[in-house]
Amino acid sequence: MKDPNILKHLGQRLLITGVALLLFSATAAAQWTWTPQTGRWINLKQLPKETPELQMEYARGLLIEKDYKKAWRETGKFVQFYGDSDYADENQFLRGEIRQAQGKYMEAAKQYQQVLANYPSTELYDDAIERQYEIGDTYYEEGLKRVDSKWRLFRKRPLKRAVEVYSMVIDNGPFSPAAAEAQYKVGLCQYTRKEYLEAAFEYRRVVEDYSGSEWVDEASYGLAMCYHKMSLAPEYDQEPSQLTIDSINNHTARYPDDARNAELQTISTEMYNNIAEQRLLTAKFYERRRKFPSAKIYYEVVASQYPDAPAAEQAKAWLASHEQVEHIGQRRARFSGEE
Repeated sequence: MKDPNILKHLGQRLLITGVALLLFSATAAAQWTWTPQTGRWINLKQLPKETPELQMEYARGLLIEKDYKKAWRETGKFVQFYGDSDYADENQFLRGEIRQAQGKYMEAAKQYQQVLANYPSTELYDDAIERQYEIGDTYYEEGLKRVDSKWRLFRKRPLKRAVEVYSMVIDNGPFSPAAAEAQYKVGLCQYTRKEYLEAAFEYRRVVEDYSGSEWVDEASYGLAMCYHKMSLAPEYDQEPSQLTIDSINNHTARYPDDARNAELQTISTEMYNNIAEQRLLTAKFYERRRKFPSAKIYYEVVASQYPDAPAAEQAKAWLASHEQVEHIGQRRARFSGEE
C-alpha cells in the first residue's frame, strides 16, 4: 500500500506543472497570431513597427535609454523588414552608434564602414568618417595610458587598433583634411609603439602625400626623431645617423623658426660625431692589420669631412706623424740612391 503523503506530494507537483503549462500555452498563444494575408502564423513580438521611420526612431529611443541590447535587436529587425527603404543608411549608422556606446569600438568602426561601403551617396558619409576618427583617438589615448604597463602582451594593442581605424579614415577619404591628420597619427602611433622604421615610413607619407597640410611640420620633426631612435653606437652601421642629419637639415631649412631646432641641432652634432668616430674606428682597424694605405684613406676622410668632430684631432695627428715618417723614408731612399 502506497504512503498517502507521497501521493499527496505527487499530486501537488502535477498541479504545479499543469498550471505552468497552461501559462506557457497562454503566453505562446498571445505571441502568435494567424494572418490570412500570409496564410501562416506570425510571432507578433518579432514584428517591427508599422513604418521604417517608426522602427528606426524606436531603436534610437532605446539607445537614448541605454537599453543597448534591445536597441541592437530592433535595428536588426529593421534590416530584416525594411532593408531596402530610404532609411537604411540611417539605421546602419545607428548600429555603429550602439556599438560605440557599448564600448565595442572596433565593431563600431566596422559598422560605420558598412555605411560608407553600402551607401556611398549618403548624407552621413562625413559623419561616419568623423565617428571612425573619434574611435581612432579613443584607442590612441588608451594606448598612451598603457605605454608603461607591465603587461607587454597587451600594452601595444590599443595603438595597433588605432592604426587600423585611422587607416580606415585614410582609405575612405584619402584627399580630405581628416586623412592628413589620420596619416600623421598613424605615424605617431607607430612611434609610440617604438616601431621607428614603420613610423618613419608613415611620417614620410605625410610629407610627400599631404605636403600642403598643417601636419607636415610635425611629420618632418617626427621623421628626424625616428631616424635618431634607430641610430646606433659608432661601432655599428651609421646610415641611420646620416639619415637623421639629412632629415634635420631639411626640417630646419623648411622651418627655421621652429622652437625645437636647437634640440635638433644637438642631435645632429651627436650623429655627426658618431659617424666620424665610426670612420676613425675603421682606420684603426686597418692600421692594426698593417694595411696602412687603407688606414690612411679613412684617416683622411675623418680629417677632411668631419673637421669639427673630436675624432678629427686624432686623425690629423696620425696623418701628420705618418707624413713625417714617409718624408724621412723618402729622404733615406733618395740618399741611398745617391750613394
